[in-house]
Amino acid sequence: MDNNNPIDAVITWVDGNDPDHIRKRNLYKKNTNKIESNNNTRFNQVNEISIVVKSIFKFAPFVRNIYILTDLQTPDIINETLQWDESYRSRLKLVDHKEVFRDHLEVLPSFNSSSIETMIQYINGLSDNFIYFNDDMFLIKATKIEDWFEDGKPLVRGKWLSQPHRVWYKQIKKLLFPSKSKMWSFKKAQALSAAIEGYDKKYFRTFHTPRALNKIVLINYFNQFPELLKKQIKPRFRLTDQFLSYTLIWHYSIKNKLAKTTNKIQLEEVNFKPKSSPNKVLRRVKKAVKSLDVLFLNLQSLDLLEKNSLEKVIQILENIVHIDLTKK
Repeated sequence: MDNNNPIDAVITWVDGNDPDHIRKRNLYKKNTNKIESNNNTRFNQVNEISIVVKSIFKFAPFVRNIYILTDLQTPDIINETLQWDESYRSRLKLVDHKEVFRDHLEVLPSFNSSSIETMIQYINGLSDNFIYFNDDMFLIKATKIEDWFEDGKPLVRGKWLSQPHRVWYKQIKKLLFPSKSKMWSFKKAQALSAAIEGYDKKYFRTFHTPRALNKIVLINYFNQFPELLKKQIKPRFRLTDQFLSYTLIWHYSIKNKLAKTTNKIQLEEVNFKPKSSPNKVLRRVKKAVKSLDVLFLNLQSLDLLEKNSLEKVIQILENIVHIDLTKK
């Protein structure tokens, strides 16, 4: 770890199985017009965060602290730390939403990932350069600082695509299936975020890899546009017209030479469906592990796997990230 230029990690996490969380969510969703915000798989978890944390300790040893951002919840891994060596235990820190929303407490509780991740730069003590993880993003190979930051600038992984309104077949699809245009989409949210920064013709499309960011750039940006921030964090559930803060700031940073881009994605992404073939899922996970070029594994909606297959996937992941945290 470089104490002069530390790099922290942030993981946003929610336990959607928690009765208090369910009660709170149900209380607020009654009077909210939502399209997809209450799809349970967005909130459910199968203790993936334990694997994410261990993968960071093992494959990104340069990370100073790991912050878990949550809403009055405590993941099981916090109890595990009682058995860890202090050199690891002291680096895992739990942060409540009230800390990052401290100047906007009126919008809490929030069940809106787009709003919550807009506020992560306000974690007390967070390093200037940091890496943002979702709790379904795993490291499966050793990484070095240069995989995340080049010359101190965030490295953004993706490729340039045309804005959707400039693609003819997407416009026809929009006319034929208008209801689908009302649904939230990761790609559409990215395109919208780029457009806010003046990218009318193209946008830099990224994928579900952990995200290298700079706290100071984020804070300064939203200090300059406070009304944009307020509008973004107000909805308690995710809306289709919300931007992605990291995509927005990346386009701002690319334009102002504060970030660098690469088309080396180095990701295996598996999006589970209720009818996903267990064997196919296992093959893709094993393939990612064997591939020398894949650093990141994204497993969306793990909770949809049937129990036997889920246990096999979890076991593979546990074997990959195995690290003895009881010793320094």
